[in-house]
Amino acid sequence: MPGGKRDLRWAAWLLALAVVALAGCSKEQASSNGSGGGGNAAGGKKKIVFVFKIGGISYSEACKEGAEQASADPKINADVEYEASSEGTSEKQADIIDQQIVGHADAIVVSPVDAKAIVPSINKAAAANVKPYTWDSDAPDSKRIFYVAAVDDVQIGVDVGDALAQSLGGKGKVLIFSGQRTAENLNKHVQGIEQALKKVPGITVVQPYIYNNDDKATATSMAYQALQAHPDVTGIACSNSVSPPAAGEAIRKLHLTGKVKVWGLGLPSENKTYLQDGSVTGLYLWDPKKLTYLTAVLVKNDLDGHPPQNGQEIGDAGKITVAGPLVTLPLRLRITKENVDQLNF
Repeated sequence: MPGGKRDLRWAAWLLALAVVALAGCSKEQASSNGSGGGGNAAGGKKKIVFVFKIGGISYSEACKEGAEQASADPKINADVEYEASSEGTSEKQADIIDQQIVGHADAIVVSPVDAKAIVPSINKAAAANVKPYTWDSDAPDSKRIFYVAAVDDVQIGVDVGDALAQSLGGKGKVLIFSGQRTAENLNKHVQGIEQALKKVPGITVVQPYIYNNDDKATATSMAYQALQAHPDVTGIACSNSVSPPAAGEAIRKLHLTGKVKVWGLGLPSENKTYLQDGSVTGLYLWDPKKLTYLTAVLVKNDLDGHPPQNGQEIGDAGKITVAGPLVTLPLRLRITKENVDQLNF
């Protein structure tokens, strides 16, 4: 009997160990399969993933730096990732979003290549309890919670058109360069440029517009061809960051510096030498790194139950404007040869 009692005690001890192990496995499985995304389920940091239009261009790299800054900031306290396909297609963006749904992201923040084509993917994320947002460019027909713009997308196009018209003395023939035809923000920039130039009777806009799909080599080649095809052009308005340096390079090659004025949206780092020698006249933009960092702040606050408020101060940028799902930051910059050396992006 003493041996039988020891056997019973041993069996009971083994049974207790098994129960503890099973409970631990069940708890771990529940944590990994939770519906609240990677951060909520494990009780850790929220996971926020930025999905940009295209990789491999300077603007995208600056946005990536903003995401990295946000991820390293203990005040934000989130895992912030950045994804951008080198192909720059809506299909690739959809693939990335699908991966983040499976990977239990808490939020995705998208700059859509195609405002219409991305809608099913954004809505799919929302249905999977991955909160969707947009920044830099919008998908207004989707279930995104809000869109963060660095500036008013139409107004900055007006600024470009007004500056070009002034540089031309109110007369001349103008080409309009843009990136992807389906990008909501670029189309709004073009809309603003059109509004500004239509106010000036002495300016004629050449049709059709030149779309370079945000590809550097394509943009330079198309700028060169357009200037050769229209030797009487005196101005170029650019709605995307790739176009101003492409126009500047073409102007240099054709020895048109000073004869053709260029205004657009572009990075100071990519246009510095063109601004200095006059092959690009001036730019408007914002710091893409700051735009992405501040968007991460707004998204994390929203995940924590604090949506953006009109007039709210954010970082050192100033007050934001909130109109429904549109959040506009006060980041507009005018860039010329006089101040380009002071800007480090």
